Amino acid sequence: ENLPPWDKSAGTVGDSLLIPTKIYVKCCLPLLQKQMLTGLAHITGGGLLENLPRSLPSSVKAEITGHPPLPNVFSWMKQTSGLDDHEMLRTFNCGIGMVLIVKKDAVDEAKALLRETGESVVYELGTLVDRQGSEEQVEMKCTLT
Repeated sequence: ENLPPWDKSAGTVGDSLLIPTKIYVKCCLPLLQKQMLTGLAHITGGGLLENLPRSLPSSVKAEITGHPPLPNVFSWMKQTSGLDDHEMLRTFNCGIGMVLIVKKDAVDEAKALLRETGESVVYELGTLVDRQGSEEQVEMKCTLT
């Protein structure tokens, strides 16, 4: 049998890896209509570290203080490959498909709207701060678990 080592109930390795990507239009549309978003970042190849900066002004950096737990497949890849957090975050989405950037005073309303559209899992990843010089635009202040 060709069961995925990260989830024996997921069918085959191929089935598990070929789960279609989530489409985010339905959940993002209400926030766009209310003009609550200051930015969006679809986290694809290049991961959080390469995709998020494309949505930020050069004078701003994201401090990530609350990365969600890794999905089983990424935990397995991290352990099996020996990749460190930086390489995992530079290569894979690590379970974060879309980052919505909202003003601090709109976070609770944004979460409520997302839940109203059926999103049951919403994470607050961190905050935006002034960037000093040429420092990286995404600073991880937590580790992948």
